[in-house]
Amino acid sequence: MGLNPFWQEDVFLTVQAFQHDIKWLHPAPYCILQCNGQFFIHLVSLTNQFEPEELIALQLQYQQEGKQLVHLWEDVWLARRAQVLMRIKSFLGLNQTYHGRQVQIVEIDSKTAQRFLDAHHLQGYINAKYHYGLTYHDELLAVASFSGARAMKSKGADYQSAELVRFASANGLTIAGGLSKLIKHFTKQLQLNDLMTYADRDWSLGKGYDKLGFSYANETEPAYLYVHSSTLVRYFPHRLPAKILLDFEAQKDINLDDFLAFHGYVKLFNTGNLKYYLYF
Repeated sequence: MGLNPFWQEDVFLTVQAFQHDIKWLHPAPYCILQCNGQFFIHLVSLTNQFEPEELIALQLQYQQEGKQLVHLWEDVWLARRAQVLMRIKSFLGLNQTYHGRQVQIVEIDSKTAQRFLDAHHLQGYINAKYHYGLTYHDELLAVASFSGARAMKSKGADYQSAELVRFASANGLTIAGGLSKLIKHFTKQLQLNDLMTYADRDWSLGKGYDKLGFSYANETEPAYLYVHSSTLVRYFPHRLPAKILLDFEAQKDINLDDFLAFHGYVKLFNTGNLKYYLYF
């Protein structure tokens, strides 16, 4: 059973409030919202019979027609509603736009970055070494987080790489050239040969990175994970709470999936990531 039997209708009515011409598409077994001629949302309930390869193929079918389709899972809508709406409005071109030359770069601490990214990034905050923001009249409008430099001996004795870990703008805003400005600032601080990043395939075709000069490298495999039906927190198998894993090891009657289901966890998957490099 899903977490909310009316969640798909809730998405429709919420998006319809700012995009009046949306409509349902029901090419069985999919439930798809057509937001305009180019942007589509596939609503994925936790109760489904899909395999990752099927959803990847569906997305590629739309991409070949010059359209973008994203996969919105039920738990993501219920847990991150505000952030989902930010992404949808951005795709629909409904954001207020600032230009990169209007904003100032500031270095921020991890607590400030965490508050901002938890509020504005679909996947929230994740640990990183460096955090920079863009401000306008002292108001924080965007944040980018980067890893430290890492030696990549397989690419050369002195080869250094870092990762763009997160980037998000505040609700309702697009900062044209903002991410590029932050990357240029960051890469002046370190001697790097490349900057790596991932695009969440559920939500991205990587077009933004293409425009920034990143090169597509490869894609990661889809991954299975679990969401707790009460907290709506997602866990990869190796990051499940220690107690639930200890309780599982203490019994020998049922397998992990059945044990977790008994304790309120639902198994789901993502469609992997697209990996990109920016070379210097």
